[in-house]
Amino acid sequence: MAKAAKRKSKPNKKSARVSNQPKAAKKRAAKPALSAARKTAARKIDPLNRKQYGAVTPNLYVRDIRRAAEFYRSAFGFTVRGIMDTPQGAVHGELRLRDGTLMLSPESPAQNNLSAGSIGNTPTTLYLLVEDVDNVFHRAVAAGAKVTMPVSDMFWGDRVGQLTDPDGHRWMIATHKAEPTPAEMAAAMRRMSEQPAQAAAAVAGAESEY
Repeated sequence: MAKAAKRKSKPNKKSARVSNQPKAAKKRAAKPALSAARKTAARKIDPLNRKQYGAVTPNLYVRDIRRAAEFYRSAFGFTVRGIMDTPQGAVHGELRLRDGTLMLSPESPAQNNLSAGSIGNTPTTLYLLVEDVDNVFHRAVAAGAKVTMPVSDMFWGDRVGQLTDPDGHRWMIATHKAEPTPAEMAAAMRRMSEQPAQAAAAVAGAESEY
């Protein structure tokens, strides 16, 4: 009788173990789900805001944000991402070109925030790479830009032209055409230094060419 009782007790232990397995499985399954949820929550905010901006975003002070935005759109191919309006007028603009953002702010003499045109000069040049420098350069001049250097092939391998926009900001428009070696660049620089008069004449004649 004792042996029979022992045999009967064994199935009870097995059934107890079987019944406990789903609960343990549920606990194990819950941990990855909770961990994934925490990771998703942590990824919601990117401190570098890479979806909207690159590492450096220039902000230009201009006399009129909407007018400047239209120039950059028609001359260089920027798209307007947004302009923030207030009862006092536009206070902020953002434009995009490929992976780059350009911010615009209204100049304010009271806060000493002046456009390059109001200052009379600028220490900054924006270097803009495009597919066809000659086409974009002519388009910018037609839109109101002033030529400061005609388009020409440079010793570092880019074809480049320089101009100032209606607010006085200086732009170098370029298309990458070649990848010279250091020795080739040095030789090209020597040739340029030997012809300063011709280079100055080319710049002086830029207005008539465009």
